[in-house]
Amino acid sequence: MASLWRQAFDAIERPLAAASESWVQSETFMDLAAVAVRAQRRLAADGQRMTEQWLHAWGMPARGDLFRLMNQVASLERHVRELERELRLRDDRPPASRPRPAARSQRKKPDA
Repeated sequence: MASLWRQAFDAIERPLAAASESWVQSETFMDLAAVAVRAQRRLAADGQRMTEQWLHAWGMPARGDLFRLMNQVASLERHVRELERELRLRDDRPPASRPRPAARSQRKKPDA
């Protein structure tokens, strides 16, 4: 029984598979797929833009706002690490090679 079912399935599936494979590999299909991908991207961008406008209207941050803030924080963290590294290198140098701080003038306050 299973063998008869399999033969019937193969008799129908093989010609359909060959036809669908030739259709998928055609220029027309590729053009339609490219148009569909562009339309999907545009709809997604429009939806995201509308969602951001709605969120901003209610005073809420959108995904783009959060990404900008995360990038700013990451940039500040990198900058702080660089400054810490410079300070460590400066402190590791022997005292003779460290630059001396600028001398402060000690002016006397006038008597009042």
